[in-house]
Amino acid sequence: MITIGILYICTGKYSIFWKAFYESSEQYFLPDAEKHYFVFTDSSEINETDKIHVYYEKPKGFPLDSLLRFDMFLGIKKEVSIYDYAFFFNSNMVFVRKVSRVDILPDGKKERLVAVLHPGYYNKEAMAYNYERRRASTAFIPYDRKNNYHYFMGGLNGGITEDYYRLIDGCNRNIHQDMDDNIMAIYHDESHLNKYLYDRDDVKILPPSYGFPEDGKLPFEPYIVIQNKMKHGGKYFDKLPKAEYRKRLIFFVKRNLLASKWRLGL
Repeated sequence: MITIGILYICTGKYSIFWKAFYESSEQYFLPDAEKHYFVFTDSSEINETDKIHVYYEKPKGFPLDSLLRFDMFLGIKKEVSIYDYAFFFNSNMVFVRKVSRVDILPDGKKERLVAVLHPGYYNKEAMAYNYERRRASTAFIPYDRKNNYHYFMGGLNGGITEDYYRLIDGCNRNIHQDMDDNIMAIYHDESHLNKYLYDRDDVKILPPSYGFPEDGKLPFEPYIVIQNKMKHGGKYFDKLPKAEYRKRLIFFVKRNLLASKWRLGL
């Protein structure tokens, strides 16, 4: 029997999503595998069992709750390393269809890691991707015509445990280097994930079926739905500061201008 270590963070009000995630995972996600859940939370309502391992984690606020996830995962590396595969899932994900081994597990030969195409960019041209374009960041990815680009969502990734922990360690080192240099990648840990996976050939690439937005209208059959946080939890989840909105607006304008020049060959 294969074994799976599942990494899951639900600090603050995010704990409202745990029950649906856990129950749907048990029903649909590799039902013939031995699964263990490593849950980082401050909720007193999530109890330890023989397969649920709870680690107290106090909320750090936006965006550190997400950005510093790799610190948490490295803190339990020894515990997770005994499993064949390890996966991280965003807290507001829920399985809606059976996910089999052939669907999601890397083949162990060429494929070692797993990542999901972002549902907002799977059909966009490379120049529209939300890569970090500032050279000062370790997540920097240049405008380049030569590569087969992909833009991956940050909410689901994993792979063979040994290889996945190399990803965790690599992203974590770059994030802390950026923090030392007083810079934060535009899309935080997602930017660093894309940098790590950029131009690799050992990734099993999953379609947006595995990160299907709730009420989304995409030409894919949903296997994992991303629940609308505002719909289920209200204004608590509208945490993006005005300064962050302004920063991203400036980023989008610059990106679109550069993309236009790229299309024209300038």
